[in-house]
Amino acid sequence: MPSNYGGLTKNMAHINDMVLEAMRAKLSHHWQRHRSEPFCVMDLGDVYDEYQRWCGVLPDVKAFYAVKCNPDAQVIKLLARLKSGFDCASQTEMELVLSQGVPPERIIFANPCKKISDLEYAQKSGVRKVTFDNEAELYKIREWLPDAELVLRCRASDASASYRLCDKYGATAALSVKLLQCAKSLGLSVIGVSFHIGSNAKDPSAFDAAIQSCRDVFETGLGMGHDMRLLDIGGGFSAPTFDAMARVIRESINSHFRDIPVEVIAEPGRLFVEGALTVACGIIGRRDAGENTEDEEEERRHMLYLNDGIWGVFSSNLFEPGPLPKVLRLSGVFYPPESEEDRYEDYTLWGPTCDSFDCVAKSVALPESLGIGDWLYFPDMGGESIFDLPHN
Repeated sequence: MPSNYGGLTKNMAHINDMVLEAMRAKLSHHWQRHRSEPFCVMDLGDVYDEYQRWCGVLPDVKAFYAVKCNPDAQVIKLLARLKSGFDCASQTEMELVLSQGVPPERIIFANPCKKISDLEYAQKSGVRKVTFDNEAELYKIREWLPDAELVLRCRASDASASYRLCDKYGATAALSVKLLQCAKSLGLSVIGVSFHIGSNAKDPSAFDAAIQSCRDVFETGLGMGHDMRLLDIGGGFSAPTFDAMARVIRESINSHFRDIPVEVIAEPGRLFVEGALTVACGIIGRRDAGENTEDEEEERRHMLYLNDGIWGVFSSNLFEPGPLPKVLRLSGVFYPPESEEDRYEDYTLWGPTCDSFDCVAKSVALPESLGIGDWLYFPDMGGESIFDLPHN
């Protein structure tokens, strides 16, 4: 893969064609909706830039984009043209990727617990790389995908990650030995090891610990006669720490796998798409702080009610703080970051449902004069898997 921006003009022309194609397909349908409904804007050029950044910083680690992060068809189409691999977790995701002309060899079915119908689809469609982390899964795979190229998912964790995955998936060191033995006894082929330190990870050293642990599993598998040749370092990449993570990954692979021929892949998700999408929500209601309570000692804030909320585009706010909103006036003027004409007040942002749990943000500073008909827009929303909105 290229590690620089050579051929940028040609690739950007492809991107422009894709944007126009997407708009033609969507405008006639979506713009029949009322103009007050929420919408999002996708910048595919940002996805392209992040992919090229990956190729430049980790040229020896093949990216398999985590489709679950953002299954938008235009994102998949762009990454397919860039020759990315794809991490799929279901039949639906495999169908989406294969529909873009991606060969099954560029897909890893990286769900450690798979439905039988999904295994049947993988068998039929030619997807062979699949993960597992328990004995029951091996028996299921032997029956429904016997020629699978198995990847053993090992336990790994970054305690500072926004979403810890080790409680649900990943085999311990002792269990990994037993699973390799079980696979051998069942006549199944294990080709490698994978791990995932957690979504939106923050501690680069977690990669080094996991890669070092995988080296031990590799040696055990080779000793049993498995054709161990793949190391999948998973996802968890975030823009603020990516350079530090990449440096640790390069050093760790060079240290622990220098003497073993191995193909290294990873499953980046939000790193590729987070900055590419902006969500715009309209203000449909307002209640001033003085109307909220009669208790003078209770902290009071203005309240704004938006036309989307926790049960829609802001579902991830249940687990981690979302991006801070910016302002677009009803007049069409973007609100300046600082202005002498307006002062900032403390607001609570609510979604449109009657559910009191539908709180987008408990406390955020916004201009005091905001009202019905004004808009808030939220950058860096591309990793939220929210694509029921009209978008351009």
